[in-house]
Amino acid sequence: MKTAEKFKNVWYGFIGCVYLAVVIGILSGSKSQFETLVLAILIQIYAGVLYNFSLIGAVTDVNNYAGFVRFRILANAQGVTENEDGLLADQEDQLRITIVKSKMVIRINQFSHGVVSIYALYKIISAVLS
Repeated sequence: MKTAEKFKNVWYGFIGCVYLAVVIGILSGSKSQFETLVLAILIQIYAGVLYNFSLIGAVTDVNNYAGFVRFRILANAQGVTENEDGLLADQEDQLRITIVKSKMVIRINQFSHGVVSIYALYKIISAVLS
């Protein structure tokens, strides 16, 4: 793994920790159980939406790659091996490399959204039961 990729992964890990710290700070600063409940619900919705968007994005990338592979196979059967962007095989390789490189960043983001979601759920439960 290259240094730039490691730095990018560390950076996104740091951003995830800051995200969690901000959420903890917001929920710790609430003055009443009702305020805690409302803020935790809003944070839960926000974390759920972000998690779902990252999941949908990852699945879309894989589906686009699979569609491009099928297109390249069909085009190759008709003798078409390139377009104005270059060889189709090279484009496929670049697409695959991009997806593989972004895999760790996506996982880091999904993990941070999951941790925030669990913390918000904990605050919701504690606000309701107290």
